Amino acid sequence: MIDGIQFQRDQYYVSGWACQEGQRGSIGVHIYAAHAAGDKPPGTFVTADTASLANEPAVDHECRDAKDGKHRFRIALPNQILRTLQGKKLYAHGITLAGAVENALLAGSGNFKFPAPKWPPDPVTPDFLEGPAVAAFDTRKEACQQIDIPDAAARAFKDDRGTIHLIASHYVTRAGLGPTLETARHNCQIAFQSSRDGNVADFNDYTWLNSFYDVDGRRIVALGHMEYHGWEHGQCTGKSDTITCWYNVQTFNLSEDGGYHFARPKPPANYLLSLPYAYLVNQGPEGVSVDANIVRDGGWYYTAMSGWPWPPDCGGENGKKPCLNPGGTCPIRTSNILDPASWRGWDGKGFNVTFANPYRGPIADPKAHLCAQVPNIEFLMGFNVYPQTHLFIGTQFTPVETAYGPPGVYFTTSPDFVHWSKPALALTMNQMLRREPEGNWTYAYFTLIDPKSTDANYMTITDTPYLYYVRSDADHGPYQRVLFRQKIKLGWLLKHTPPS
Repeated sequence: MIDGIQFQRDQYYVSGWACQEGQRGSIGVHIYAAHAAGDKPPGTFVTADTASLANEPAVDHECRDAKDGKHRFRIALPNQILRTLQGKKLYAHGITLAGAVENALLAGSGNFKFPAPKWPPDPVTPDFLEGPAVAAFDTRKEACQQIDIPDAAARAFKDDRGTIHLIASHYVTRAGLGPTLETARHNCQIAFQSSRDGNVADFNDYTWLNSFYDVDGRRIVALGHMEYHGWEHGQCTGKSDTITCWYNVQTFNLSEDGGYHFARPKPPANYLLSLPYAYLVNQGPEGVSVDANIVRDGGWYYTAMSGWPWPPDCGGENGKKPCLNPGGTCPIRTSNILDPASWRGWDGKGFNVTFANPYRGPIADPKAHLCAQVPNIEFLMGFNVYPQTHLFIGTQFTPVETAYGPPGVYFTTSPDFVHWSKPALALTMNQMLRREPEGNWTYAYFTLIDPKSTDANYMTITDTPYLYYVRSDADHGPYQRVLFRQKIKLGWLLKHTPPS
């Protein structure tokens, strides 16, 4: 049954409940406009989700399910897709879960109409965008296989022959290659292939190469975000992608041919950093990740690591168990980019935290191997050095409302990589959406790369870099994505409040 359409925070939602009688599992719900899917003419597919929210006993009774079922749905109707749907009737189909049973219309279909978009008022933002968005990699036209998608922030470096490598990694890594950033074209040659190793202690399951540093044009260091998927190795309660069996470690990888092929040292030499705790089945999400690039200042190489509060539902208050890892983001650095054991984390006073491999023996004091959280860099995907200001610049994107403001693109600055200014809003997500053609778009992986950069790693920026980001088509699963670049202006950031 469709219960209704409600406006909450900054968009509409259609809610209700749906199930397949006698089936404990949650079923899919597909939303159509104007007509039902099987009508003549058929309706227009709009979006889909799963009826997997907790429901009341009356729904359990209707579904012939045991108590504490999960059959309610709350499906977003973004303003972007309402621009042409407003006024049309809404139909919802329950998608069969098992057996020779047909999909069925939910009660209430056709009784509700798609509302008109209701954009929230825009806050004051700077004159930020300098040019149009240009596709640097469009999976619909250029993907070499279905999983060939941009699934990390874009990075660039120049090899010893002057070729630019533009990489927005997935667990099978390919690069865009060309003489300039603008002419780099996606290449089907595989630079790195995940091994999907079932031995968690090898740190060699699904790996995204997402932080690069060009040492000399031939040797390219790549930090890898390794995800151990316990459900794919028969260890977990669920047999599909589940966050409760997700374990994250950062690894060291190296190319010695200019970035065309990357290799991993044999375990444990591929270990870079992790929590000081071994993987626990069905106790995720667990671990840490380096999601930003590497920048150099003086004799130090810097980046940051992030993690989740762990174990699940921890906190220490209201009867909750204490967190073994409090979560958050902390700066890390090394003086030797080629030595993975040399990285140190911030402890609140200095870069003194060492990282301990939990599979190399007992760890006497795990807390001694945890970083101190640093505020204002929680959603950060990219660092740059801004020579004009003698500042580090952090690029952030959040798809949710935060203490800083609405969903959107933010920038933060620091003179020392430790003390960061309150993030300054540059562009709201709603402002981005209103510039788009109609669609069900989501965004991620914002970072800056400047074609005028003076170094082989595109670490430095001027006042007019490119903003790279990924737009995904939520109506076509995870595989239809575009990596965009768009020229921006950063002069306004010089007037932003200095770091506290």
